[in-house]
This record gives sequence, C-alpha cells and structure tokens, in this order.
Amino acid sequence: MSRAGWPWPLEGLLAAGPFAVLGAALLVSPGGHLLLALLMERRMPRPREEFRALAVGDPLLALAAALGTRLLTVRPVAAPPWWLPALVAGGWLLFGLWQWRDELRSGFYLPAQACSPTKIWHQLVIYPLFGTGVLVVSAAGLLTRGGGPAAVLTKAALLLLVLGWALLLRYDRRHPRLGHPPYDWRRLRPWPRPWPETSTTLRTVRRG
Repeated sequence: MSRAGWPWPLEGLLAAGPFAVLGAALLVSPGGHLLLALLMERRMPRPREEFRALAVGDPLLALAAALGTRLLTVRPVAAPPWWLPALVAGGWLLFGLWQWRDELRSGFYLPAQACSPTKIWHQLVIYPLFGTGVLVVSAAGLLTRGGGPAAVLTKAALLLLVLGWALLLRYDRRHPRLGHPPYDWRRLRPWPRPWPETSTTLRTVRRG
C-alpha cells in the first residue's frame, strides 16, 4: 500500500513495514548512543551507568512505533500535513535545548558532560528525530478505526509500551546515573579518572 504524502523518511519506512520502522528507531536510539560511546567516548556503556529510559525505555518506544506501523498497514489513515511533523520536531528540539540549559544550571551535569558526544546526540538527534517519528507514527496508529479485537489489543500494547517508558523516565529522575562522561574535545577523549564529584550525575559514579 502506498504511503505517499508522509514526510521523508517516514514514507519509505512505513512502506517497508513494522520491522523497518523498528530497526530504524533502534539505530537512532540506543544504537547511536552506543556507537558514540564506543568510538568517541572510548567506553562500553554499563547498565548501572545508563539511564533506564534510554537503555530500556527507548527500545519500548521503538516497539510502539512498530505497532503503530502495523495498525497503519491494516487500516491506513490520511498522512498528516507536512507542517505537523515539522512542528513536533521543532517542539522536541526546543525542549531538548531547554533541558540542556536547565541541567547545567542545576548542576545535574558539568559543562564537559553536557558537551559529550552522547549528550549532543541525545539532545539534538534523539529528541527531534526519534521523538518525532515515534510520536507521529504511534499517534497515527492509535487513530485508526476498525480492525476488530486484534487492533484493540495492538493499541493496548502500544499504550502499555509508552507507559513503561514514562515510568522509567520517572524512575530516572529519582535515581540519576552517570549518563554522559566529561569529555575533552581537544583530545577527543573523556577526562581521565578519577572525575570530580561536582555534579549530581558524577556523584553517582562513587555510589555505583
């Protein structure tokens, strides 16, 4: 079935099916985060150092987008106007910039952490790209009509996946993790350890 009218690259991904959407979403997050951590931050991300909403929650959102795609395959809805995904992406980007500033002002991260490769990826790529794709596709899937009991169960599963991500996000705010190491762009490597315990997240390294 044609996906004409959907913004690029959603048009091609939706035409390719749920597994293509799932793979693309996982490639952005947590795949991009993992790759940057390995290649630029020279570390293997450890579960105790990563935020649950990213390591576990983002794959849940990727599954939600795949379920939304499945619903659109069975019962398609009209493509949104081009400005709607653009508006959503702009909103995510503005939120990411606001959060960036707030985390620096509150001492949640040091400036060297906030400028690490994985943090830049999270604020400037994951939020506007991953967030927009998941939100638009999942919402469109939930707006489909008909499909019988199977569609109802699929929508329920989609909502549970999003709820799971939201609960993990709430957990992370109460249980901060390292998330992003302080990074030296002049040497293209993280700061040598031991790191100063001068931010909320760096203090978790000692506790971990």
